[in-house]
Amino acid sequence: MHIWQFSRYTLLIIGLFAVTDLCNAQEKPSFAGIRSGVSIPFGEYQRTTLDGGSFTQPGVNLTVEGAWFFKPRIGIGASVALNLHPVNVSALGRAKVNDDPFLLDVFIRSDPYLIITSMMGPYAQFPIGNKLSVTGKLLAGLLYGKTPHQLYQPDFYGVSVPYYEITSSQDWKFSWQAGAGLRYEVSPCVGLVIDSDLFYDELAFGFYDASGLRTDHKKIAFVNITAGIRLNL
Repeated sequence: MHIWQFSRYTLLIIGLFAVTDLCNAQEKPSFAGIRSGVSIPFGEYQRTTLDGGSFTQPGVNLTVEGAWFFKPRIGIGASVALNLHPVNVSALGRAKVNDDPFLLDVFIRSDPYLIITSMMGPYAQFPIGNKLSVTGKLLAGLLYGKTPHQLYQPDFYGVSVPYYEITSSQDWKFSWQAGAGLRYEVSPCVGLVIDSDLFYDELAFGFYDASGLRTDHKKIAFVNITAGIRLNL
């Protein structure tokens, strides 16, 4: 073996030992991680009525987060999450038909609701065993929402009406997030997590119709139940 090859392997082995020692020496559970799972709407946000309901269904979530623990149990961190909630077009169509005596049927195509959050705040972690711990957080920051683009093809009694569309609207505001979960340390460097996060607020979406601009106030409420991995820093 050439000297330069030996030196390269030696440096690699030293580096691996250094990383292992760093993880083993970790006294504060700082981390960076990624999670994904189901996003479950509730309340008016998932209600299937035309007076305030959004007809949403359970969708998907993707979350990236990290936290720096300046104390063994207390830290500060940030979370960025993307949530997609599909629309129950069957229930929406039935509600439209029941609301209009001249509407025989309607075919609806709809994008999902898009909710993006970017928040930061305090994190806490409390051990309940050698490898298991409970985590909690209370964050504040940006809540962004976008309504779905929808295409309607109605069938009215005795009248031929072409299809029409409802374009997307968007809004954002300063909001909050609360969460809790379990963290299991697979190794000194890697942990597995199961988390739940709660979001609840109201957004105002503007739409133009024949009478001008109208504003729909929609309550946005959902719970994320996710699993993922955390890398200890």
